[in-house]
Amino acid sequence: MLKRNVTRSDLAEFDGRVGKAMDQHIRRQYDQAIEIYKQLLDEWPDHLDANYGLALSYRGAGRTAEAIDGFKKTRAFVEAEMGKATGETARFQMLLRMIDQQLSILGAR
Repeated sequence: MLKRNVTRSDLAEFDGRVGKAMDQHIRRQYDQAIEIYKQLLDEWPDHLDANYGLALSYRGAGRTAEAIDGFKKTRAFVEAEMGKATGETARFQMLLRMIDQQLSILGAR
């Protein structure tokens, strides 16, 4: 995951920025959301929510191939996290179902 020591404040700030990207997505400002997600992923490449949000924004922008790649990448990260004892099994199972649904909609499953 994140390559540096982080505090709760760091995590809250990062999650707030993920939220701003999602706000852009909800407003159908997909290009702006994509740029924010890319900046976030430069800092934390395997952040699950940012990867999933980026894939959703690619889908919203009609960038199907990039969306499929993004959902597959996110799925791999989720599977890797499931292999660790994190106590978030239910969340990971839900994310996998959501990702598989998106891939099915996009004709990739």
